[in-house]
Amino acid sequence: MKFFLISLVFLLSLGQLQRIQITNNIAFYLHDSLIVAFLLKELFTAIVQRKKIIEKLKKINILQKKIFWGFLATVFLAWVLAIFEGRFDFRAILYSIRLITYVCFVFLLQKKLKGKNWLWRLVSFNILLLGFLQYFFLPDLRFLIYEGYDDHLYRLVSTILDPAFTGLIFVFNLNYYLWQKKKNWFFIIPFAIGLLLTYSRSSYLAFLLSSLILMLIRKDLGKRAVLLVLISFFASLPFLPKQSGGDGVNLLRTTSAEARISNDQMILRNMNKTDWIFGQGLFIPNQNRQTVENIPSHSHFADNLLVFLLSNLGVIGSSLFIILVWQLTRSSKKENLALLASLISHAMFNNNFTQSFVLLIFLGFSLSDD
Repeated sequence: MKFFLISLVFLLSLGQLQRIQITNNIAFYLHDSLIVAFLLKELFTAIVQRKKIIEKLKKINILQKKIFWGFLATVFLAWVLAIFEGRFDFRAILYSIRLITYVCFVFLLQKKLKGKNWLWRLVSFNILLLGFLQYFFLPDLRFLIYEGYDDHLYRLVSTILDPAFTGLIFVFNLNYYLWQKKKNWFFIIPFAIGLLLTYSRSSYLAFLLSSLILMLIRKDLGKRAVLLVLISFFASLPFLPKQSGGDGVNLLRTTSAEARISNDQMILRNMNKTDWIFGQGLFIPNQNRQTVENIPSHSHFADNLLVFLLSNLGVIGSSLFIILVWQLTRSSKKENLALLASLISHAMFNNNFTQSFVLLIFLGFSLSDD
């Protein structure tokens, strides 16, 4: 188990550097091999673990079960329609399997970790340290555009190779440390600085909203400390380095927003009446996104969460999904509201639900007991 945890931390900390591109549109991560091996061992050799999952499922109330089965029915119906129309993509099954695998993996792993979230905090801290190294020693990553990534310059992207997703991971950790009665400034300050250097405005917004929610749901939080962090953070924005002169460090830039809006509008325009009701199919990659020939594509879906839900699930599936998430959040620990606020607000500008590292770390913090 120690060897497994060390290997998992190492691979997750490497982020996209351990990504193996099979085709222009299909890739897998080495950490996925570890996760599958862990599940095979736990689910097929440990009867006790299977019983724990069954017991957990039995605790779900009847209303949540009905919503869940209704949601699954709409997903399969949309897939069936896609098959008959000849537009079904096998990657939809791969994405679905990965999501289910991640949820089962984190749930079982948290049992091994006795409900603690130290592993996810350790991975995040490694990503932070590697991010500082990248920012100071390799600030120009424009060459990665030929690998399907954005051309970032003088932004902290770390091994995730995307400032927005890296920033959200930092926000998850700031949510955790600010939630504690005794504030650990040794971690809060570096994560706040790292978040600033991502120049990710969606991450800034996620941090602001989640911090405000933390103050609302917990009276003994130490609101002065949280307000001090927020005021200091946003007061620092005008003083961020602008030495690169690139558009990425311009907090008033519009090019990235325009590109996202353009792609999302194109997706909505190509939806027919049936798609609006049932969706085009969960995780079926959208064929209308702008791509470059012979360059790997890492973006297959809408950037905006609402457009992603509507295009994948339609009005019916989206409504059931939102109700189910709200029901599950209400029955979980209070601080999960802040985590969910971070994820959702950030997802209005970035597709978080297909990003491996964001999903794993979010689930890790959500399913932990501390």
